Amino acid sequence: MLLSAMYANAALAQDFTPQLHGIMRGKYEYEPDLGASRFEVRNARLSVDGALPFRSSYKFEVDLCDESAIKMKDAWGRVNPWSTLRITLGQQRMPFSIDAHRNPSAQYFANRSFIAKQVGDMRDVGAAVGYDFKHGDRKLLSVDAGIYNGSNLDNQKTAWFTSPAYSARVQYFPFKGLALMPSVQHQLIAGREASYTSFDFGAYYERSGLHLEAEYLRKFYAHDAFDDCNADDVMAIYRQPLKRDNSFIQSVSYLAGYDYMGNHSDGKKGLDAGRLIQSDAERHRLTAGLIFSVRNKYFPTDIRLNYEKYFYPNDGTPKESEQDKLVAELMIRF
Repeated sequence: MLLSAMYANAALAQDFTPQLHGIMRGKYEYEPDLGASRFEVRNARLSVDGALPFRSSYKFEVDLCDESAIKMKDAWGRVNPWSTLRITLGQQRMPFSIDAHRNPSAQYFANRSFIAKQVGDMRDVGAAVGYDFKHGDRKLLSVDAGIYNGSNLDNQKTAWFTSPAYSARVQYFPFKGLALMPSVQHQLIAGREASYTSFDFGAYYERSGLHLEAEYLRKFYAHDAFDDCNADDVMAIYRQPLKRDNSFIQSVSYLAGYDYMGNHSDGKKGLDAGRLIQSDAERHRLTAGLIFSVRNKYFPTDIRLNYEKYFYPNDGTPKESEQDKLVAELMIRF
């Protein structure tokens, strides 16, 4: 009875109000080689999350315009037997990589890195366990691991498996501002007829408005279904606040980035004579840009200007949207 009363009192003291969040990203892009422009709504996301009684929580997130389609992103429930332990069941982003794990509202560039978009981005339905190691109030180490259907969010009713997909990520914070993140991911592709295993190591350092980050990924395809793929990205961001309290722009951020991806197959096109069909050609990209952050404490708003320069070795054929371009983006979140 005493234990039940303690839980009841704790539940009454906690706020169970659902929290509504959203993000809208609108873009203008101009490609000199095509001599053509386009406007695009890249994301129109809404999410609801919150706490529930007895140390549990939930999240639902849907994108109303993800490449012109409505897609459910997250739908999970979580229990926290104690503050440092979390057990999550449902559709979720697999714990892997630094940049591929970011929500669009946390991205620095108008377009995601190759690791975040083509090579390492993966959601699935499954169960994950996470644990935080702390010293006082400071987090020293965080470990997350899970097993998943391996269905790439295809029909869950037919997603029976005998060998699950899996993913795990370690976040180590040796001192304030520095993070080291190794991770591994195994997933089935091409209608479960092929699979890959990826290993990733990334690190970032933050101090006084400066953010430095580097990440390397190597993707191995089982049974030589495709040549191993390497990918990496390096970025540097410096955020400079503006001192005038009444100015329209609150801060200006200066961005520079480089990323690379070898010939890559995402498995969506299936197999041809036992080999996966290539989905992305080898490429390098240099990006320079600015972020103008509007002074708005209720609806944080960024105006982004990026220029991307692509290099395709070995006569690689660029896709229509993967060429030199100027990007102007407006991002609003709440």
